[in-house]
Amino acid sequence: MFKRIVSLLVFAALISPAAAWAEPRKPLPFAATYSVIYRGFAAGFLHVELRTEGPDRFVYETRGEPGVITRLVVGSNVVEHSVMHIDEEGVRPLSWRMNHGRLGNGFLDFSWEEGRVAGTFEGNSIDLPVEPGLQDRLSIQIAVITALRRGVEPGTIPMVDGDEIKHYSYTRVAEAPVQLENGEIEAVLYESTRPGSSRLARVWHVPALDYIPIRAEQLRGGRIETVMTLVSIEAR
Repeated sequence: MFKRIVSLLVFAALISPAAAWAEPRKPLPFAATYSVIYRGFAAGFLHVELRTEGPDRFVYETRGEPGVITRLVVGSNVVEHSVMHIDEEGVRPLSWRMNHGRLGNGFLDFSWEEGRVAGTFEGNSIDLPVEPGLQDRLSIQIAVITALRRGVEPGTIPMVDGDEIKHYSYTRVAEAPVQLENGEIEAVLYESTRPGSSRLARVWHVPALDYIPIRAEQLRGGRIETVMTLVSIEAR
């Protein structure tokens, strides 16, 4: 836990006012690790990284490190990868790739000029019209962080989910400090859901950490199913 506290404080110190509020306000590259608890059992770790690949071009990648029991279900190779363009107008995904081991694969290619997004998901073909603000499963996370950095409420965000587009609403619940081993860190709690779903996500974003989440919970039918907690983070 001491390593975690030091990592958080070092990352916060690296975010100077000039860097944090440069125009356009883009997220800062970082690498982080989250511990994952699923239905009360340790499920392993999730490693995430946001990096730049040129002006306005970002790559966000997540790599799962399943625990011994979880690996029997999902396999050992769990990777998602999103390439996006970020400018003063916001986040625009360009491509998305998923390799979830035994759980399936998928990809999306966004053609904004032609107004279409096409690909496959778990063997099903996808060909959908794009709409303003449309995101993929990873870029939506960066879109929320980017909006918060710019002092804008995320509101409702459309996302390609499987072979259809669904709309997720983000509601600011409260300023809710997160308790750490030797103190608290200020966070802003948001809840996210979509019409007709029994699932709810709670995410604690930390302003001092560029609004990167320190904790996230996934609930189904009002019961907590998955909990992710930030273990370490570093600037890239």
